[in-house]
Amino acid sequence: MGLEPSNNTPAAPASLRILVVEDNLDSQQMVCELVGMLGHRVQGVADGEQALALMRGQQFDVLFSDVSLPGMSGIALARLVLEGKPDTRIIFSTGYGREALGALDFPARILRKPYDLAELKAALV
Repeated sequence: MGLEPSNNTPAAPASLRILVVEDNLDSQQMVCELVGMLGHRVQGVADGEQALALMRGQQFDVLFSDVSLPGMSGIALARLVLEGKPDTRIIFSTGYGREALGALDFPARILRKPYDLAELKAALV
């Protein structure tokens, strides 16, 4: 006689594959560590070009990008990603308010720096 799982057991939150794009390596490592602590699989890169190369070859559920990146901005990166993978969720981190992003023509969550673990967790739900 085997043990059956209880119907009252809450389901574990689904693990997401998250690509973090942050040119400040200390910030990138911190965000990757926090995302990992939340139980998600995470990979970090420093610019939009590296991010696009990874997005073409791998499946990510979430693009978590700084807005201000060297070369391609986080907003331009998100547009390119959404052209090929429209189901990708977008989260921007920025030191500026939402108004500094202008009118986005796609859905995105905005985390204003500095943010805490609770805010990051809420953005990933």
